[in-house]
Amino acid sequence: MRRRPVAQGRRVRLVVRRVEPWTVLKFSVLLFATLYLVFLVAGLVLWAAATATGVRGNIEKFIGDLIASEDFRILGPTMLRASIVGGFVLVIMGSGANVLFAVLYNLISDVVGGIAVVFEERPTRRRRLPPATADAPPEPLEPARATRRKPTRRPDTTPMPRLPRTQVQPEQVEPVELTRPSVD
Repeated sequence: MRRRPVAQGRRVRLVVRRVEPWTVLKFSVLLFATLYLVFLVAGLVLWAAATATGVRGNIEKFIGDLIASEDFRILGPTMLRASIVGGFVLVIMGSGANVLFAVLYNLISDVVGGIAVVFEERPTRRRRLPPATADAPPEPLEPARATRRKPTRRPDTTPMPRLPRTQVQPEQVEPVELTRPSVD
């Protein structure tokens, strides 16, 4: 049996020399604002659940015992205001830090040359065919294609025998051998 050579994929080498700071700013603001809203909503839901189940009261009592205070309370509106202001500050600081890193990358890439990225396009794998029998010649293999298409089936002109549809309990099932009638 003769082996065919393995098809090599096409490789493309790209260099990222510049990252646009305006794009980084837009992306960072959207990313950090989304994370901020997710954490804020999750915090509100957890706060409501802790209040409803009494966990908040247990935590207040525990902290009050630790600091020797009889009337320690966690103030919900104060914590909400602090979370809103703190999250807003973190969104601004995180976005500013990302823009700063983009500008630093651009300065460093002018000196070093950027980051090289190698992309490889691999050919699609062929399906293995069953070994040819002695009385049937082997079918020729098709060349590999760059795009995948749905496999086409040959229309079968012989109908399959239909089995009656009945409701059967699992313990009543008996094995049935299905065969396709031979075409002469």
